[in-house]
Amino acid sequence: MSGTASMRLLVAAAPATASDAISRELLALGALDAVAVRELEATWKDKLRPDRTDAADSGAGELRKRVEGFFQLVGRAPEIRKPAATGSPVDLAAASRVVEEVSEGIAASRERQKALQDELLRLDEVRKQVAARFGSAAGELGRGASGFLSVRSGTVARKALRRLEDDLASLPVALIARPPEQGERADAIVMSLKRDERTLEPILARAEWVQGELPSGSPADRDEALKGIEAKAAVLRTAQRTAAEGVETVIGERSAELSELWTRLRVDELSASIRAGFSSTERAVLFSGWIPARLRAATEEALERASGGACVIEWHEPASGEARKLSVPVQLRNPRLLGAFQGLVTNYGTPEYGSIDPTPFVAVSYLAMFGLMFGDAGHGLVVALAGVLGLLRARARGKKTALFELFAWCGLSAMVAGVLFGSWFGLPLTPALWFDFHGVATGAHASGGPVRDVYGILGISIKFGMIVLVLGILLNWYNLARSRRWRALLVGKHGLAGGWIYMAGAWIAFGFVASGYRTLPSGPVIALLLGPPVLLLGLAPPLEHLEKRRKGEAKGFPVGIFLLEWAVELLEAFSGYLANTLSFMRVAGLGIAHATLMGAFFSIADMVGGRLSLAGIAILLLGNALVIVLEGLSAGIQALRLNYYEFFSKYFNGTGRAYRPISLGGS
Repeated sequence: MSGTASMRLLVAAAPATASDAISRELLALGALDAVAVRELEATWKDKLRPDRTDAADSGAGELRKRVEGFFQLVGRAPEIRKPAATGSPVDLAAASRVVEEVSEGIAASRERQKALQDELLRLDEVRKQVAARFGSAAGELGRGASGFLSVRSGTVARKALRRLEDDLASLPVALIARPPEQGERADAIVMSLKRDERTLEPILARAEWVQGELPSGSPADRDEALKGIEAKAAVLRTAQRTAAEGVETVIGERSAELSELWTRLRVDELSASIRAGFSSTERAVLFSGWIPARLRAATEEALERASGGACVIEWHEPASGEARKLSVPVQLRNPRLLGAFQGLVTNYGTPEYGSIDPTPFVAVSYLAMFGLMFGDAGHGLVVALAGVLGLLRARARGKKTALFELFAWCGLSAMVAGVLFGSWFGLPLTPALWFDFHGVATGAHASGGPVRDVYGILGISIKFGMIVLVLGILLNWYNLARSRRWRALLVGKHGLAGGWIYMAGAWIAFGFVASGYRTLPSGPVIALLLGPPVLLLGLAPPLEHLEKRRKGEAKGFPVGIFLLEWAVELLEAFSGYLANTLSFMRVAGLGIAHATLMGAFFSIADMVGGRLSLAGIAILLLGNALVIVLEGLSAGIQALRLNYYEFFSKYFNGTGRAYRPISLGGS
């Protein structure tokens, strides 16, 4: 069976001068779950002092965060580059200059964006004022008019007209100019916000402006003014997009340099984190941490290389020697395909070190439960496609993919179950390979096969639940034997005694059902089946008491409390196993609900004009969508609940500590 990865505690000493090189080699290896030397179970640790730490460590971290922020601005992540283990620390002064140069380039682009946005807002205000008021009587649009808009009418020198247009091009001003067919003066109307009048004065003076009488505006004049304003706005928006792209350009042009800098800063930061657990004497440095046993040789080779062969290395088994009081980290090693199910396990808790890794069992049980509750090949295809599309999109954006992987797996499970039941979007489009679930649940069409009524479906779900519970009990036996907890294995509620009670109870229940619910085994037979495990459960309190007396933690033996605990333990065992088994009826319940809901939507479609009518098609589309979303969500949640509260409760001890090595890619 697959258990948690075997771990070893590394304790090593090397010359103090090799401290930096060792931390970098360990970081490149990416396998050390660091343990501070002061946490070891040893008397000599009190004679050591903490290893030095670089004063610039915090500076490296701050610079690294700023570089990371640059990439976040453009929706990317820095490219992690494999560092050289012998690389020198970053020159923080030079790194700061690079960061400041990029910051200045970004700031300049943003200032340009802000200025352009302000111009757009002012131009938009002119547009609103022109649209609302242009075309009114001349007296209302004069220089002394109320409101925010200033309108001027006059003439300019013909030779200065082009210069006037150029000078006003970058301002939030609308200009209507009519070059004369003859003569040296051109008529012009200038519209601006009143607060910009002072800015216009020198520009108009250079164009030899002569104030004239304001004519009544016309729709043609208004349209020409608005057209000119829109043309200016288009130019500003284009410039704004260019300025926005300037941020990407600044970062893109130096992307490789910034990625390299981020990597080196991160290496310095994590190396300092590793050295934080080091202790030292005047000439030597000591360090420790957990390493997967399979990487023992690679670790020794790396340390020999970093120290020039001057490293003394010790390895300790968990719970022995200097590691006897340390919590052993737990590493789960599963194929990439099972990553989503490993996430379900770790979301509940981390298994105890040395116990079974439940991921493969969870994958099988979860998918089997989901398929039985959501057994429709068409609906499963939709869920699988949603999962695949979400997975591709998440990968493209560098996001987590576990949820979409789970969707894809669940969709595939529903498709397999749908083929077994012959169900496609609630229709029997193919012959059922197992039994006609929809036909049995709804009575909509003839059913064949081994199951012919709802009670048969309930029976399947109960038998399936019993298989899951027995598997959980067997896994618990394995865990207890592996960890040498013999008392819990013999007399525990989920040990041999509890398993005996459950299996004997199952045999009695099946015999009772087979007799048509008429007869039970005789009293002596029941006593023979249940008597020994009941007595074994009763041994649990006395054995526990004896252990406490041996340790000097208890005296005497309270018989009354013993009898009460025995009774409670028996009640919990019998009622708990019964409730756990009946809980699996929800698998049948949700499967029946899924089938009957589809049957209901088909009935409604028949009532409104037939399944091929426009209304019938709309109802079926809506019904399928609702069933996929609501029933899919319910099936997913209930499958998770049954794993967590019925399956895990039999064997899973979520008290472990997750293995968290310090590495460039993961810490």
